[in-house]
Amino acid sequence: MLFRRFYDENLAQASYMIACEKTREAIVVDPNSDVAQYTRAAGSDRVRIAHVTETHIHADFLSGAHALAKAAGAALHLSGEGRKEWGYTSAALEVANLLRDGSHVDIGQIRVRAAHTPGHTPEHLSFFVSDLARGQDPVGALTGDFVFVGDVGRPDLLERAAGVKGSTEGSARELFQSLGRLRAEPDHLQIWPGHGAGSACGKSLGSMPQSTLGYEKLFNWAFAEQSEEEFVAKVLQDQPVPPRYFAVMKRVNRVGAEQPTIADPAWMGLTELENAIGRRATVIDTRSADKFAAGHVPGTLNIPLGKSFLNWTGALVPETEEFYFITETESDEAMKSLLGDLRKIGLTRVAGVFRSDVLREWKSHRGGLEQVQQLDPTSLKKVAAEGGLQIVDVRSPEEWSGGHLPGAIHIPLAQLPDRIRELDVTAPIVVHCRGGGRSSIATSFLKSQGVSDISNLAGGFDEWVAEGFEVESGKSAKHVVGRKSAKSINGRNSAKPSSGRTSAKSAHGRKSRTSPRARNAAKRVGGRNDATSASGRQSVTSSRRRLKK
Repeated sequence: MLFRRFYDENLAQASYMIACEKTREAIVVDPNSDVAQYTRAAGSDRVRIAHVTETHIHADFLSGAHALAKAAGAALHLSGEGRKEWGYTSAALEVANLLRDGSHVDIGQIRVRAAHTPGHTPEHLSFFVSDLARGQDPVGALTGDFVFVGDVGRPDLLERAAGVKGSTEGSARELFQSLGRLRAEPDHLQIWPGHGAGSACGKSLGSMPQSTLGYEKLFNWAFAEQSEEEFVAKVLQDQPVPPRYFAVMKRVNRVGAEQPTIADPAWMGLTELENAIGRRATVIDTRSADKFAAGHVPGTLNIPLGKSFLNWTGALVPETEEFYFITETESDEAMKSLLGDLRKIGLTRVAGVFRSDVLREWKSHRGGLEQVQQLDPTSLKKVAAEGGLQIVDVRSPEEWSGGHLPGAIHIPLAQLPDRIRELDVTAPIVVHCRGGGRSSIATSFLKSQGVSDISNLAGGFDEWVAEGFEVESGKSAKHVVGRKSAKSINGRNSAKPSSGRTSAKSAHGRKSRTSPRARNAAKRVGGRNDATSASGRQSVTSSRRRLKK
């Protein structure tokens, strides 16, 4: 048996190719939209892809199952289970062989047996792999989003991403029953999961590429002795917020995803950037958070390139809108690779790309760049004690439950576009996460939506705790005392502040303002001014305007 694992770091997603050494036939399980990687691997291994399948209807990436089967001339196999609840459409199944519990596909001397393992999704299958030259017993199981290393697939996505109301608890109970059936398999069974650490398809996935059932029985919380009620409560507690693109992927993959083509990157200049900003188009600055904080074009959104880039881009950028990039990448090939990655989550409407030297042109022609104010924990504690400040925690529900800053408002980063109206834009805002990465993205997003009186907590929650400051648990504050909640931001009718002054103006084309009081506070804290400090951080400031008449 030949065995290959393909792992996409940006998606934290695994797919597999298993082949018979004798017949040189192969099956690919859970391919993503980069179908060329599988055909290249098949050519390298001198095997023919004869079969393609997937464990379930994926939510976190664009499936390549239909496209790969077509490209390789292979038979496509899809789950025929779960159709009463939410399975593949009839159109998708017309071109596929239906797999049900107990079905099997033989690839030479390799047998892949399907087992219905509902819970994460109603149609979910796991595939038990046997090398018939050695024996009938399976050597391992491709568990997809059923069982991970250290965790299990979340059962709430059918409701939260696909919109099937009232399905979450029933799915959790199905997951418990599926685990009970898996427990009867031998401990030596290898577990080959569909995701690793960083995936939003669970809440505590391990980073090991594989495990054994025996090891998971010992150390995976889901296999612990517990009642069904206890399991349901635990598996549903503090699941991460699914990015908005999950709903799109569910819908597209259910019918059989068509693979969009990747156009060559359209490099643009200052005039096009000015036009894009003027139209309030989404412009993503992919530089590091530190560089963005030190100087950026007003109205741009900062999502640094890295392992979380696809997740946060899919969470914050609607798939129906055109968007642009500012990048330090110089080559067409590197940009094509980035555009190919975006295709994996269904984002294809890239209207143009700007090289980072456009920032110098903007500064020269427009009189300067905007900065992100940074606040350290000591300064935040002093300012928060005076009242009127909104502290926004953008961490996950699990992190929030472990402790948070007193009086903070909890809005996970992926929910920010839908919950921005809960914030009062007439009052100062400080955003934080665990270490500063997600809060930097959130701060840039709020600034791009017109919030100007905003700072990022440098070092985040970890730095706050390291300073020995108080944390609490419980529900988050939903308002600022003495202020009306903002009805909307950025062109909508905002509630007027009690001082009678207008709400925060758009950041587009303007520098962030800091009151004289805040500048004096910054001097007391660290003797810095509004320029970037030698350490690379901006001054410790907090805008206090409009808090009093």
